[in-house]
Amino acid sequence: MSRRKRRGLPFRILNYSVLVFIFVMGYRVYAAWYEDYKLSHPHVIEAVTTNYSEEQPLEGILLWDEHLIYAPQDGILTYPSPRPRIVSKGEILAAIDGTAIRAPYPAYFFPGLDGQEGNWVYPKLWPDFSPFPEFQDASLIENGTLLRRGDPIGKLVPQPQTLRCIAYLDYSPSLDRALRNKSDPTIRIRTEYEGKERKAEVVAVKSSSQKLKVYLRLPFFPPGLLRSRSFTASVVTDVQRGIMVPDTAVITKDGKNQVFILQGNSPVSHEVEGFPADEKNFFIEKGVRHGDKLILDAGMIKDENGRIW
Repeated sequence: MSRRKRRGLPFRILNYSVLVFIFVMGYRVYAAWYEDYKLSHPHVIEAVTTNYSEEQPLEGILLWDEHLIYAPQDGILTYPSPRPRIVSKGEILAAIDGTAIRAPYPAYFFPGLDGQEGNWVYPKLWPDFSPFPEFQDASLIENGTLLRRGDPIGKLVPQPQTLRCIAYLDYSPSLDRALRNKSDPTIRIRTEYEGKERKAEVVAVKSSSQKLKVYLRLPFFPPGLLRSRSFTASVVTDVQRGIMVPDTAVITKDGKNQVFILQGNSPVSHEVEGFPADEKNFFIEKGVRHGDKLILDAGMIKDENGRIW
């Protein structure tokens, strides 16, 4: 009995080996057939015209021309109004023991300081890609403060004046194109407090890796912005019409983007212009028309003009 078992063991191993071999070979045949089937029956998508626009947050800093106003003598400070306001030439800004201090020109008057006066200037803030310096919001000087001669009582921001902004943005082809448009050097921004889109003039742009640094002239300058040198808004690119497709439908060959358009039963390559819209989609600006049939997985097409199906 034990001899039969010993004689049967090699045969059972051989049988199992043959079964495994048959299974592996069968799987390989099926895989080869399925790969050939996919190549001859690719998924096809239809090109549909759509609108595309980008929006991203803008967080930057503000720049303006300002001049400190100083107490002409020792005494107790009083303001006609303790809030930022518009003043005309000759208007009373404050008084020291009853002695009036008047505006020398039309301006915004801000009765407070943030400690950055005289240091917050373009030559220090624009040149490199380092983080912006830390700063605090301005603190108002209280009525009744005892001042010495030469102490600042606030600052004047001459008007009219264009408010400027320096900010970092994430790179995207459509945003980069808008920023470098010489015929219309503007971008559209939207602030929460305004709620509508306004055009900001692009004065300068520079890039580093996937970051853009921009210098803008803003189309508004309310006196309330003097409380802080920070600025937040949204940047919105112009609406573009084109074809949005999965990125698998586009391949890059010899530095050019291509798709395969189905013509009859043959996939024909076409060069396209566009850019990645996100991690999974590609926006085609030129090269594809509404209604064209595109191969979804362009990387599978090895024989251009070869028949499929």
